[in-house]
Order: sequence, then structure tokens, then C-alpha cells
Amino acid sequence: MLLALTCAAGTVAAATLETNAQTPSRQTDSQLLEDFNHYVTIANIEMAKASAQALIDRGLPPATFVGIVEDSATIQERFERAYRRAILMPDLESVAARLYGLYEEGRLARARDPKEIDRNIALLTGMARGRLLAQQRLAFAGEYAVPQMLLVLQGRKDQLLSTEVSAQLAMMGRQSVQPLCAALLGVDPATQEMIARVLGRIAYPSALPYLAELHQTTTNPQVKAAAAKAIGQLGGSLGDSSVAGMYRDLAEQYYAEPKSLTSFPSEKYQLVWSYAPSTGLQPTAVRTEVFHEAMAMGLCERALRLDPTDQAAISLWLASNFSRETDQPAEYENPMYPASRRDAMYYAVAAGAEATQRVLARALADRDTPLARQAIEALSRSAGVSGLVGMDGSVPLVDALTYPERRVRFEAALALGRAKPREPFAGADRVVPTLAGVIREGAKRYAVVLASDLERQQALRKLLEGQGFVVLPPGSSLEAVSPSIADASGIDLVLADVTSAGTIELIEQARNNSRLQATPILGLMSASGYTQYAGQFEGDRLTQILRQGVSDAQLTEGIRQLVERAAGPVIDDEESKLYAAAALDVLHDVAIVSGGASAGASAFDINDAAVPLINALSEVKGDLRVQVADVLSYIGQERAQVALMDAVINSTGGERLVLMTKMNNSAKRFGNLLEARQVKWLVDLAEKGASEDATVAASLIGALNLPNERLVPLIVGPAR
Repeated sequence: MLLALTCAAGTVAAATLETNAQTPSRQTDSQLLEDFNHYVTIANIEMAKASAQALIDRGLPPATFVGIVEDSATIQERFERAYRRAILMPDLESVAARLYGLYEEGRLARARDPKEIDRNIALLTGMARGRLLAQQRLAFAGEYAVPQMLLVLQGRKDQLLSTEVSAQLAMMGRQSVQPLCAALLGVDPATQEMIARVLGRIAYPSALPYLAELHQTTTNPQVKAAAAKAIGQLGGSLGDSSVAGMYRDLAEQYYAEPKSLTSFPSEKYQLVWSYAPSTGLQPTAVRTEVFHEAMAMGLCERALRLDPTDQAAISLWLASNFSRETDQPAEYENPMYPASRRDAMYYAVAAGAEATQRVLARALADRDTPLARQAIEALSRSAGVSGLVGMDGSVPLVDALTYPERRVRFEAALALGRAKPREPFAGADRVVPTLAGVIREGAKRYAVVLASDLERQQALRKLLEGQGFVVLPPGSSLEAVSPSIADASGIDLVLADVTSAGTIELIEQARNNSRLQATPILGLMSASGYTQYAGQFEGDRLTQILRQGVSDAQLTEGIRQLVERAAGPVIDDEESKLYAAAALDVLHDVAIVSGGASAGASAFDINDAAVPLINALSEVKGDLRVQVADVLSYIGQERAQVALMDAVINSTGGERLVLMTKMNNSAKRFGNLLEARQVKWLVDLAEKGASEDATVAASLIGALNLPNERLVPLIVGPAR
């Protein structure tokens, strides 16, 4: 009997659940939320998912949903608990995150509402329960609450409220720091003293330059004393460095984009603060992608107002501006850098070689490929020979010739080659081989595959080859593939599917390897490994972690995004041809100077290009082949002339005639360096070839100044 009743009850309950799932429109919003909480608790994933989705589909305003969740403390507690469980269930994780995101959005909107902020400020002097809630809500509002709290300090109408507000600002920690620092130098002395005390209690180091400037500029003894005390609480010393240097140091910190200087890491916008007595403390919302650049540039500008000679601040401002231009979303109108301002290149070109070389040095050290290319372009536009190679010590543009990413190497070599330096300099011997290598290597992309088993190695290799990569022989570790890496002209991608710990070790090894320091690395990890390590590489331009088991399409897209983020779009055939043509133009100029009548008047030696140009002659076609032949005609080496003549022999039609002309130029410059078989072929062509071919061949025979016994048969005919 008991069994029958139990079964009957179960049947009724199941029917009820089925009815609810099928008719969610009949349920209230609160019922759907309670259903979600309940079904997560009993692990009924299908019903929990249906309840959450039905609630989301109703399109509730975030503020309305917050009201439902916080209708009572018990509902809120159950929802928080259900959410924490749901995100651990793969089939519920996504919908639960969307539901909780709606809740978070509503909480933020409500907490940041000016009326709500005023209400909570007033509650700071009320009953204990209300005061506690007000403190929590103001802390949740964070920076957004500071302007109205500052008004309380400035008004000084209620001493008790001012005291509570000061305590609340201190309790809010770094969320208070930037708004208060923005206001510090513009408010009245009494408020300056209160702010200095708050900043001292918070003891957050980013306030140090503002406090130092206040101490330096104020004439009020109480303010000066409060600033000095706060500086000590922050661990600073008034004699450590100039105020300008402190601002520049803080700008460096922002440039590095640490989470500690990002108030709302998961949000689309951050706040940049300003203060004017007429308008008070005002925030400007800036996209997170360019927030740190905005702060770094602003701090550099403050440093330069105090010390206009600070070259380090100028170069950091230039680097930040280039980075802003690179990271700024398309079509975004940046309020901190309006369209009316000139582009970043304008300022870099105007700044001169020293500042721009500093930008390039930073880019090389940071392995920031886009910044390196921008700096090289600026140098190539404005710097003369002395600005490119005449600096003492390390010369960044020369160092760029060994950078792992090929575009940087190519563009550095082009910039140095076009400068036409006459005097030798350290690293000059790398320029010509790099330019010659452009012709063959421009569009080739090399990848390394690391995987634990052979089957996976081959699968990943096939996927990359399908994307146009030349894949080196795969292996299970970086050490196993090191010989192949050493032989390649450069590595454009490392794709690893090994253990999570192995991936971390691989990344560390690669970043300490001169050939892989700027190479994009994509690691595939288990779910647990992804959870543990993925966060470490957020914001890392060169590294990406994906979960094992992603589809080939997802992996392909991940590779595309990573490579483009690290170095820009891949070099396609068209861009490769443009690089090759530019390199050959420079090599032609080098050849004229170093191989002609002005030999010795160049820092470069065209003979250094012999081997790569000889190899390229048999690989390239059309106009590029003619350009290669032209440069080879200036190289007085037997192997160069032999290769040039072989190209003539293996060509036909109009191309043969053009190449014969280049061969003729080589012969005029260096005489006969040909092999006997080639001379015989040439004489035969002059004797038996068609009229036009024969005439050109005869001209070449004359340029080669062959012995008379070679010429006589052409005059008297073959022996009878």
C-alpha cells in the first residue's frame, strides 16, 4: 500500500513538473526563479535549464530581476547557492551565467544610480542595519559613488557624516584612489587635507605622485603636513625622485596594463577622472581596450609639464599612443583622443630619432610586434643615417634584424638599406642577407606542432597545412624539435597539445629562447588545466589557451585570432611580392655603390646576397626574376655568373632576351666567369639560333671577350 502511494505521488509530481515546464507563461517570475533554484538543488538539469531559459526569454529589465532575487534574504541566498552549483554543470553553465549576469547588471545599475548613492550616503549615520547595507552598496558602486561622497567632504555641513564618508572612502580602498587623486590638486585646502588623510589610510601606491606634487606646491602648512604623512604611509620618500619621474613611473605601470590598475576588469568601460571647480569631479567612460593607454598618456603629459626635457616620458607617450591606435576598436570615438587630433605616426615622426628608437627598444624588449613595426616606419620616414645607426651602445633598429617575427626583420633591413650609410657599423653585415632572404621567405609561414602521441601530431599537422603553414617535423617536446627550429628562417606559430604542466613549461622555455620569444603559442589543455591556467594569459598578445576537444573550426579560428593579434594578418602572396620588390630595389642601390665604381663607399657588401639570390633565381618568376638577375649582375663571383647564365639557358622567348641582357652586363663588369658547357651553348646559339637570339648571343660573346678560336667559326662558318 505504501509503495503504491509513493508511486502515485511520484507520478503526480512528475506530471506537475511536466505541466510547469510546458507552460512557463503561467508562472510568475518569482516562481520561475524558485523553480531554477529547486531543480539545480536536486540536479534536474533539464528542468533547471528550462526554468532559467524561460526567465531569460521574458526580457526582464536588470533592475526588475534584482528586485525578484532580493525580495527576501532567503531567495537571494538560494539563488547564489544554486548559481555556484550550476556553473559546475557543463549543460547548465552557460544559461546560469547569463541569468547571474542579468542579476549583476541590475545590481550595478541600482548601486550606481545617483539617487541610490545619495540615499546610501545619508544612511551612513543611521541605524546599524541600514548603515551596514549602505556601506556594502556604496562599496559595490565603487568609483561611481566618489563624486557625491566628495561633495559631502567639501560641504562640511555635517561633521558626523563627513567623518563617516571619510571612513567609507578609506574602506573602499583602491576604488576611491583615482577619483580622489584627480580632485586632490583642485579642491580647497581643507578638502585637500581630508583627501590626503584618506589616501594615507588606503596606502595605495598609485596616489604617490599626486601627494608629492601637492606637498611640493601647497603653501598651507596643514596640507603639507598631511601630504608628507600620507607619503610616508605609502612607503614613499620626498627625496626619492622628482615628481615628474613619479608620474612617469606610474604611467609605466599603467602601460603594462596590470589588473591592479583596472577598476572593472570584466566590464566594457573604465573611468578616467577629471576635476574642475566649476563642474566638480567628472568621470569619462573609456573602452577598456584603450583605458590604460589613456591613463599612461595623461600621466606622461603631467610629467612633461613638470619636466619638458624628459625623453623617457616622450617615448612612453609615443608608445602608448601607438598602442592606443592598435587596440582601439573600429569605429569607436575615443573621448580621450578625439578624431580631430593627428594620428600617432605624426607625433612619432616629429619627435625625432632618439625618442622613436626608445619606442623601438621597448617594443623589442616587450616582444610587441605591432609597436615595433610602427616605430620602424616612423624611423624610416624621418631619421637620417645618424639617427638610425649613430647612437651609442645598442642600436634598436639593428637589434630588430634578429627579431623573431619576419615583418620586423624585413622592415628594419629596408629602413637601414634605404638610409645608405657609408660608414660600417655593428650589425651592418646582417642587412644585405636579410634583404635577400625577403625574396624567398616572404609568404612562407612555419609552424611547430607538439603533441604527446603520433596520431595527434599528424592530425594537428594536417590542420595547419590546410591553413597554409609549412609544418616542421612534429615532436613531443620543444627539445625534440629544436634542430628543425634552428634551421628555419623563423617560426610563426607553436601549437601544443600536451599535458597542462607541459604546456606551461613549454611557454616558459619558448619565452627564454631567442628564436621563439615573439612567436605565438596556442596550448590545448584539459578542462581542469584550462580553469587553472587560462587566466594567467589574459591580455597576453602572444599566448592563448583553449580547451582540449574544441572542434577543428574553433581551433582554426583561435589560431587565426592569435596570429593576427601577435603580428597582424599573415603575409599573403601579394604582400610578399611587395616586400620582395622593395628589397630588390634597395639591393640594386647597394649593388651600384658597393659593386660599382664607388666600391667602398657603402657600409654594405652586395656579395653577402649572393647565395640567397642564386637560390631565388630558380624560384621566383616574372618581374621579380628579372630584378634578381639584375642584382646578381653586380656580384663578381663565379657562382653568381654561372647561375645567371643557367637562367638564360633555361628560359625562352622574351624572358631569355631580357636575362641575356643582364648576363651581358655581368660580363662587361667582370669578364668571363662561365663554365665551358655554358660557353659552348652560347656559341651554338650564336651560330645556329634565330636572328634575334643569335644577335644577342653574339653581343654576349663580345662582352665575354672569348678567345679568337671561339669567334672564328662564327665568321668563316664551321670547318668543311
